[in-house]
Amino acid sequence: MKKFFSIVLSAVMLLSFAACKNNDNSSKSNTVDLEYYAGLGQLPECNYKLGDGIETLKSELSAANDQAGENGEDYVYSVTEGEKTVRIDNGSFAYYYDKEKESNGISYIISLDTAYGFESGTSILEIKEALPELEPTEEDANSDNVFFIYGVSNGTVLKYNFENRVVMFVFADNMLCATALYDTDNWNE
Repeated sequence: MKKFFSIVLSAVMLLSFAACKNNDNSSKSNTVDLEYYAGLGQLPECNYKLGDGIETLKSELSAANDQAGENGEDYVYSVTEGEKTVRIDNGSFAYYYDKEKESNGISYIISLDTAYGFESGTSILEIKEALPELEPTEEDANSDNVFFIYGVSNGTVLKYNFENRVVMFVFADNMLCATALYDTDNWNE
């Protein structure tokens, strides 16, 4: 009788361990609703979104830069004016706007780190598998579609189009190096 209870107890424990293992794997998958965030004009990890005011962005990033300096901390903040566009950079994110459409606010947001839950270094296959219900277009990276990164070799771009918003994942050697979100109404490709 003791043997029988030992076998039953062992079987129950084995099944409960297997059930726990299956739960752990399901919680590790990325379940971001890319279309939802694109509609909001957001990268969930970013404090700003498409359409936010340029003066507010500059003011808040400049204040964060000043505060970091007072505390002896390093903080990246720069504004680079091009012929038609302006880049505002704070290290983790870069924001662009078209000078002719400045009143429309931020037109383009780039993350060089984590975006939509995908960390830099994530493989192209992992992103495609995490977003199986969406059909991206795939392009070679070039100076037109990844103008914000210099020297991307062997690059690929996955573009997910949602009405007037585009989410782009940029890969160098099949590893994620940047994510971008832009508004096609306020940005000339």
